[in-house]
Amino acid sequence: MQLTRAGYLADFYVYPGFALALAALALAPAPRPWPALACAAGAGLVTWTLLEYVLHRWLFHRVSWIREQHEAHHRDPQAFVGTPTWLSLLAISALVMLPSLLEWGVAIGSSFTAGLALGYLWYAAVHYAVHHWRATPGSALFRLKRLHAMHHHREAAANFGVTTPFWDRVFRTSSR
Repeated sequence: MQLTRAGYLADFYVYPGFALALAALALAPAPRPWPALACAAGAGLVTWTLLEYVLHRWLFHRVSWIREQHEAHHRDPQAFVGTPTWLSLLAISALVMLPSLLEWGVAIGSSFTAGLALGYLWYAAVHYAVHHWRATPGSALFRLKRLHAMHHHREAAANFGVTTPFWDRVFRTSSR
């Protein structure tokens, strides 16, 4: 959906605080071994990369209303078209955080959700960068910009990963 500049950039202000609050929640109830909390956060981060791929491939390109919004982004990649922060935060809270807390408890569930939230923040930053920043040839950002540009302009049925091409390789949707 079309957002204001402030609405588009709100993720960069809200998600760091959300992740910090989740980290505090993970540490508050009782001492937990750091390796377990770190593994849960890492699992959340990795889960985000798969979720990013799945959402982009199947939701953004196949569900009619969402596809129309995504096509607007493809037509004008520098426009402030995206998901409102309140909606992504609600989705992560309802679909990830609550089930994680219920299944694994406060410490592990909060750590997992913090990792996923940081993954989402990383996605927002990379996606903003590939459309708005210049990249040095040969850099990681340059490679991601190239893959994303190919998704936008050559082959919309390929290169669904924004932060990593890993899942495109796994599911054979990479255009390289």
